[in-house]
Amino acid sequence: MQDLRRAGLSAGRSAGIQTGGRKMSESRPVSSASEKTAMRFSWSAAAILSFPMAFLYVGYAMGFEDFRLMTYRNPAVVIFTLLYLFLVSHGANRLDRPASRESRLWAGCLLTTALSLCFYQPTSFFALLQILALHLEAVYWTLCRTRILIHNRTSGSFPFELAWGFCVLPLRHFLLRIKVLSSALRDYLTDRSRGAHSPAMIGFSLLLAGGIGMTAWSLLSGADPFFAEVADQVGAGLFGWLSPQTLLTVILSLPVGAWLFGLAGGSLYQAEPAVPLWRWQTALDRMQVLPGFTTALVIGVLCGIYSLFFAVEAYAYLTQLIAGAITVTLACQYAVQGFWQLCGIVLLNLSVLAVLHTLSETSLLAPGRLRSLAKLLSVCTIAFVLLAGLKLGVYALVYGWTLRRVLAVWALSVLAVGAGLAWVRLKQIIPAARWGILYALISFTLLGCFPLESWTGFLH
Repeated sequence: MQDLRRAGLSAGRSAGIQTGGRKMSESRPVSSASEKTAMRFSWSAAAILSFPMAFLYVGYAMGFEDFRLMTYRNPAVVIFTLLYLFLVSHGANRLDRPASRESRLWAGCLLTTALSLCFYQPTSFFALLQILALHLEAVYWTLCRTRILIHNRTSGSFPFELAWGFCVLPLRHFLLRIKVLSSALRDYLTDRSRGAHSPAMIGFSLLLAGGIGMTAWSLLSGADPFFAEVADQVGAGLFGWLSPQTLLTVILSLPVGAWLFGLAGGSLYQAEPAVPLWRWQTALDRMQVLPGFTTALVIGVLCGIYSLFFAVEAYAYLTQLIAGAITVTLACQYAVQGFWQLCGIVLLNLSVLAVLHTLSETSLLAPGRLRSLAKLLSVCTIAFVLLAGLKLGVYALVYGWTLRRVLAVWALSVLAVGAGLAWVRLKQIIPAARWGILYALISFTLLGCFPLESWTGFLH
């Protein structure tokens, strides 16, 4: 894959492949014809390897070739993950992009998630969450391994980078595999015939020769029964293994392979992030248009509502506690009511703090009343986390633990870490977004290492 960035590659020059407004031919020159041939072979080999990789993914990793793979332990997920990690890392090494410690962390989480799906093979919605996490980890690891993240590490730009890597980058290079293979074929025929042949003419020639040959084959089969018998045997020998299910898997693997090659190949060829760091910072500076008065008003309104809520809660339940009216049934009703709404409030507060920190003309970190209001909002957020944890703990102690309640504990722990980091961030400079994302990644990966669905007492 070295030719993805080094341009003596005649395939890239002739096809005019562009990324970031620059052709392949504008990279470093090639010192010799042998080096040029080696690089072209590496690039073309990567494009060819994407076909069996896509078939392995669609047919066996996702179980389309054999639906039983969806319900039993499936080593194909691990095999595909290992091959993908190796191929992308090999291409990155040939481009002189060494692996960072953070890329190793993402690779470890990606492989651990694949192993957990292989060994435990959960069958409920938790499996869907793990499969989703597997794909997100693969995309972000690819960006991290090829060193095209905006900050060259996990940061607050994580949502933008993930969306760009999952949608924009693969679709931008969706036809890259076709261009590479057609350019390599044209170069090969040019070297052999000393003449130029366009990919369109090559394709037309193959279709024309194939169509005429099939017509002749069909006519001769109808003309002589002995030849028809031989033709049937040849057809059975060549295409007997190709069942309708396999054929459909091959067809589905074509766009999947184009997407995979667009992601991996585009990331390797990409010289820099989609948005350079200086442009990202400039865009953030230009977005700070919200007046300080508006920022203070939004935070103040939220803090006022939350203060009223906690006052009503304290008065209502203290009154019942003094009167001795709290029973187990009442406690369970209190526990089950409004848990996810409280989690939504925590998520709302964290989002408000992040958005106001980005859009406000007056920084939330500057000493003053605005910073005090932001601290008060973060304290209210922590209080909501504790209240939600109390509700969940009471309900679990009475009715026992289930898989959904364990996942609720994990989600609440992520919100708790986010709320705590937000409060600390208002006091001192720390990479709060980075730490929160890495905590969510590592904790979810470790959670998937335990066979929660097979333990006694864990119900689906």
